Amino acid sequence: MSSHISFGDKSATWVGSPIYQPPHISAEAQFPWLAQLPLLNAAVDEVQNNVKAPRPLILSTALAAISVVIQGLVDVQKPNGQVVPASLMLLTIAESGERKSGAENIFMKSIRDFQAAQNVQYQKQLRAWDVKKSIWEVERKTLLKCVAKNLEKGVASDDEELRLFEHEIAKPERPKEFKLLYEDATSEALFHGMHQNLPTAGLISSEGGGVLSGRGFNDLSKQNAIWSGDSITVDRKTSDSFELKGGRLTVSIMVQDAVFKNYMVRRGELSRGSGLLARFLVCYPISTRGYRIENNMTQSWEHNDGYSARMTELLLQNLDLLGDPAREKKVIKFTAEACEYGLFIANTIEAEIRKGGRLDGAGDHASKLFENIARVAALLHYFEGFGGDVSLDTLNVAINICKWYSDEFVRIFLPPPQFEADAAELMEWLSFHRSCGRRYVAKNHVLQYGPYKVRKKSRLNLAVEYLCSQRLISVLDRWGKVLIDLKPGLLPDTLAAQNDILWRL
Repeated sequence: MSSHISFGDKSATWVGSPIYQPPHISAEAQFPWLAQLPLLNAAVDEVQNNVKAPRPLILSTALAAISVVIQGLVDVQKPNGQVVPASLMLLTIAESGERKSGAENIFMKSIRDFQAAQNVQYQKQLRAWDVKKSIWEVERKTLLKCVAKNLEKGVASDDEELRLFEHEIAKPERPKEFKLLYEDATSEALFHGMHQNLPTAGLISSEGGGVLSGRGFNDLSKQNAIWSGDSITVDRKTSDSFELKGGRLTVSIMVQDAVFKNYMVRRGELSRGSGLLARFLVCYPISTRGYRIENNMTQSWEHNDGYSARMTELLLQNLDLLGDPAREKKVIKFTAEACEYGLFIANTIEAEIRKGGRLDGAGDHASKLFENIARVAALLHYFEGFGGDVSLDTLNVAINICKWYSDEFVRIFLPPPQFEADAAELMEWLSFHRSCGRRYVAKNHVLQYGPYKVRKKSRLNLAVEYLCSQRLISVLDRWGKVLIDLKPGLLPDTLAAQNDILWRL
């Protein structure tokens, strides 16, 4: 059974891969299908064909863009009745040259173009406001002078004071800026922008070193609170404090491996301990560098037009939030069938936290996993324009997407025992020999020429024992030599063993 399964069968379980795959190797052959999502699937396929970035990186960028434009419009009701935000947090680890910026620019283009067009109107409104504010300030000074003169004369100034109160109430209100995207902003600047302008935003960075260095993530508790839909209070030394209510924040960080490792050394324990990283959909895709072969001279972007048109529709809906930031959000619900199955999946995830389970040691991640599934399902349902409640089919797509990200989280943040990592490296080395037509490898040959990590007898023994337990190899004694059989399901072949040993002599 594949470790990445569709949950159409309730007898199925989430079974991890028998051999640990290091963080830089993702099981992309099992990456979820999106065929049930015509708009998103066509756009992702087109970007992959044209940009040739890793598919998980492309999907993460698309999900981030969709989350940014929908999170302010809808909430999602989980099968247990709890209503939560639809916002996502995504972390993609990818080296330089993986075309992170290229993928992001395509999926975020609709937002940036719409934001730029609105900024033209905003600048006009801002200039008009500056004029009105200047006039208002002159009138205020005049009224204050009248009050001051009356005080000097000892004359009552009830009329002037009343006019002054009314004047304060009539103070011109600064226009609100349609600003959805923030890059490398401090937490204070981000939350103040959401308080002053749109209450929904995306913290987006295709080179996430600046965000992870502390400028954007210098208050983990507030990041956690806003993900959960809670109000946050921002205390400031040099200006008034404020409370952000009903804020919605999408976070998308793409970062190089070395930068992320440095972050984990500095703040990894705190980020895991606070629960922040558990909220992220994390991936470390296989590199496509060296395999990005161009098939033709021209690129087709016809499906991107459909994606962009839908994004523009959703952005227009976001305009209403400028005038009514507290507007009630549409609540996305699940069909009865999807609710029943969703509860089954939630309970399955809970069971996997047990000792020896797939999520043993990742309880923080497990506690947020089904909520992420519900959020992804709601976003996909609303983006595609599906009617009614979220169907079982759409829920299954979300389950498979989040299961894939969950496997990535386990692979990246739960390092395996040393013998499993050694076994993975040894099996890769042995698989090369098997692909060359060899069935047997002498154990001493591995000690001399095998992967460096298993040239120590004690480590090799543990790795071989583990591979045997997984029935990937077997061991037999012949002619005073210990041989590793690369085809354990077949009967022993003495002639093949002699030939393979002679080949190595």
